[in-house]
Amino acid sequence: MTKKLNGKALFNIISLTVPVGLVIYFFISENGLMDLFEQATTFNWVWIFIAVLCQFGNIGIDAYILFKYTSNHDKNYTILKAIKATAVGQFYSVITPGAVGGQPMQIYCMRKQNVDMGIVTSSLVQKFLVYQTTITIYSLVALLCNLDLFQGSFSEIMMTLAIFGFVSHAIVIIALYVFSFNRKWTEPVIGSIFKFLSKIKIIKNPEEKSQNLANQLDFFHKSNINLYKNKKMLLTTCILTVTQLTLIFYIPYAIYRAFNFQGANPFDMITGQAFVTMVSSFMPLPGGSGAAEGSFYIFFSMFFTENTIKSAILIWRIISYFLNIIVFAPFSRIGNKSETKKALENI
Repeated sequence: MTKKLNGKALFNIISLTVPVGLVIYFFISENGLMDLFEQATTFNWVWIFIAVLCQFGNIGIDAYILFKYTSNHDKNYTILKAIKATAVGQFYSVITPGAVGGQPMQIYCMRKQNVDMGIVTSSLVQKFLVYQTTITIYSLVALLCNLDLFQGSFSEIMMTLAIFGFVSHAIVIIALYVFSFNRKWTEPVIGSIFKFLSKIKIIKNPEEKSQNLANQLDFFHKSNINLYKNKKMLLTTCILTVTQLTLIFYIPYAIYRAFNFQGANPFDMITGQAFVTMVSSFMPLPGGSGAAEGSFYIFFSMFFTENTIKSAILIWRIISYFLNIIVFAPFSRIGNKSETKKALENI
């Protein structure tokens, strides 16, 4: 008997076919990458190398920040372990819709590395808080500084999506700050969730689990407060995050130079990439597929010609998205097959 196609299976099929379909389109369509290969001798590959370095520089900084936060509480945590956990997070972020699999699989990986659950949660949330706060402020400053340049180029829909991205990021940040610092709010919420899960028979011994969680929350809140008292570490990680974002946002400019174009201001293109990130970050498909390519086309058509914009989009996606899948796939197996599958199903 043939099984009916349920909603989850249909969504998984769409999640797979959309990114692959877009790659095929940009590869074989007119003025796509196939046409670019025919002009390979005129292409500046040094700038492509710089773009790839920017991508790996971003990931290297990400691993170092995770190491700093975790080793602050666990002196046995090494940079190699942080690189492993970061690779796992990068891989599952790009293959799961909305990047929802990245942090849960990082938690799973770090627990396999024998890091205490309270330290794992605290480190990842602190890192996420700094990243989200920085990217929102960074993008907002870029918008205000370059509003005149981009205002005429945005369609009304795309500007609305960009604003939605800013507002969504702001809401997430506020919610995380409340969760991180206000025990009076978080404990009742967690307690209610445990009671509900107990009633529907998902968890057993809710009192015991609730007490364990209360102990972890106590450590979690104290470590968050200590982070913001440690001004030097907070400033260091903020500067590193700004550097990380600048490397990510510089990639389109490097691709622009790879086509032997000159004249564009790097800051203008950094601003454009900040907008692309904001618009595509809440697209519920792996890598923000569809929204990423569409927003890139709209924002960067003013810099690339009609004959090169499709190739530029594909090169950008290969470097910033597909390269992560290829390079970090070997790190994806962090337990036996059944354990990893179970962890993914629980996301």
